[in-house]
Amino acid sequence: MLSTREFLEITAEDGRWRLPVVGRTTGGRRGSLFGGVGLAAGILALEEASGRPVAWATGQYLATVEPPVTLDLDVELPAVGRSVTQGRVRGHLGDREIITVFGATGARREDLRGVWERPPEAARPDRCEPVVRVSEQESIHHHTDVRMARGMFSFTGTGRPSGDGSTTMWARMPAVRHDAAALALLADYMASAVGNAFGRVVHCTSLDNTIRFATPVAASGHDVDDGWVLCENRIEFAGNGFANGTCLMWSETGALLATASQSMAIMIPDDAP
Repeated sequence: MLSTREFLEITAEDGRWRLPVVGRTTGGRRGSLFGGVGLAAGILALEEASGRPVAWATGQYLATVEPPVTLDLDVELPAVGRSVTQGRVRGHLGDREIITVFGATGARREDLRGVWERPPEAARPDRCEPVVRVSEQESIHHHTDVRMARGMFSFTGTGRPSGDGSTTMWARMPAVRHDAAALALLADYMASAVGNAFGRVVHCTSLDNTIRFATPVAASGHDVDDGWVLCENRIEFAGNGFANGTCLMWSETGALLATASQSMAIMIPDDAP
């Protein structure tokens, strides 16, 4: 089973990381860099540069980019503390900035712990409708397995609208270990809940992605390496051409792995039913 770094084919040399933009790292109709991939790459760079597990990260998408190109990722660590490092990653093509990732890595002594959310009820993945991609062109979606437990998958119309702004789906990358970067990648599928809220096919472009980890993944003790992740997606509002939503990510055993959120630009495709 591959690590996320191996899957994304990220290389590092002289303090600079490089992310190839190829078929497997793209998504959407235009085949541009998948937003969750950019955030995942930033997380991997921050973790390796700091030597600490990520606690929080957010990515702002400044421009789209299509293959075949290679992004340079420059890491800065302006605040290195005894237990927490805060840093940023600038992903660029020459002078053109594509994505900026900010985040914090580290772990502190745990004096208190509590989880007040509860995982939603959901049928097992093998009893849920799979989301099938019709495009033959390779993308991240060919390496991701998504099953709808409740609601409609906005981009393809798979499933049935839930009648509200929430969906529940199982997701996994069968050939990739589910480290923090992989969870950040899966969290980007939250955008698929926008069309469910309206009961129609809707496409989205991410403006930003944020993820916060309930426990550092490497030390969590929860076996999510090859298991399913239950994503509870909630669209909070849509207007002025934008939408905002959140996602709670659960392990198969019901442990809260992470919370995520993002802002999106929304559009109705010309050929949408």
